This record gives sequence, C-alpha cells and structure tokens, in this order.
Amino acid sequence: MSENAERLPQQNRSRVTAERFIAAAFKMLEKQTFAELAVGDLANAAKRSVGSFYQRFGSKEEFLKILIVNFLETGIGDEAAKAWQADTPKEVYAKFLEDTYYRILNHRNLWHAVLEMSASDPGFWSDFGSYRERRLQDLMTAIEKAKGKKLSQAEMRRLAVAGQVFNSVMNNQIINSPGPLALDDKEFLPAMAEIALNVADLSD
Repeated sequence: MSENAERLPQQNRSRVTAERFIAAAFKMLEKQTFAELAVGDLANAAKRSVGSFYQRFGSKEEFLKILIVNFLETGIGDEAAKAWQADTPKEVYAKFLEDTYYRILNHRNLWHAVLEMSASDPGFWSDFGSYRERRLQDLMTAIEKAKGKKLSQAEMRRLAVAGQVFNSVMNNQIINSPGPLALDDKEFLPAMAEIALNVADLSD
C-alpha cells in the first residue's frame, strides 16, 4: 500500500481534523457522488479550512484512498464477523452476502468512485488486496466453525467463484445499471444470494 494512502496523521490534533474530513465525506456521499464532492463544501461541512484538507491529504485522489481504507477496515475482524455467525455453513454465507450487499448499497457513491479509479489504474487493487483477503479469510473461518472442519480446496474454489459472481453483478449495477433488477430492488439480494449459494454449494 502506498505511503500516503492510507495512514492518517499521527499527531492528535491533525488526526482529529482528518477524522472530521472523513466523517463529513461519508455523510456527503450519501447524497452526491465523489466527483460532485467539492473540497470547499467538504471543508465547510468538517468546519475546517480548504488549506487544512490539502495539508493532510494532498489531493482528492489520495483522500479517496483513505476513505477506501476506512470503509474496508470496517468489514474485517472479529466485530465484523459477528454478523455472520450462524449454525450452518449455508446460513453463514447467506449472512455474509447480506452484509456485503448492504455495505455496498449504503456506500454506493463511494464504491462507484472506487470502481472508476480501479478501471483507470490496473494496479489499483494491489494497494488494498490485504483487506479483501482478510475478509475472505474471516468468512472461511466462520464457515469452518459452523461446519466443524476445514474447507476442502474444491469448496474454497467454489466459494471464491460464488463471491466473484455476486460482486461482479453488484459492481455492474453500480457502474452501468443494467436490467432487469436494480441494486435497490427488494428482489435483488434474494435473487443474487440464491445464485451465489448455489454456486458455493456449501454442505452442512
């Protein structure tokens, strides 16, 4: 990961200011795209100056990378995995898919910016691959706990393919909005989860 991406300033005052910008950005991204987000408006919302933004983040692009790290960090670890705990592997994966869906749905403007940046930079995901790997590892750990034994290589491959299918459809919806189901249709999650669960084919 690049040096700037992704580490907040360590001095307390500077860190508090950075966190104010981050919190303001997540709030503003509920209603506007990242491209529409003006640094001046962000500074006003954070009750900080435009100069303090550029002192801490350098550019909007570097700021976006910090927002991505902030978002990805909330999806890994013991606290995140608690939401997926269930009695059977299939139930664990169903809860994981639901969690993934709502995380993206509730941050669709941020994720749209992520997808645009990744499309223009072939090496983009190399900066963030450790977060994706950790989330997948957390999922496998939760499934193995419910299963009572380790997943086989074939099961892990099916799980990876199922995730690729599920994520690809969501990403395509955010970028292109093809039919027949929109991301926020109530039928979207049940339909896509059923496909992913069938691909994963997790036995109890």
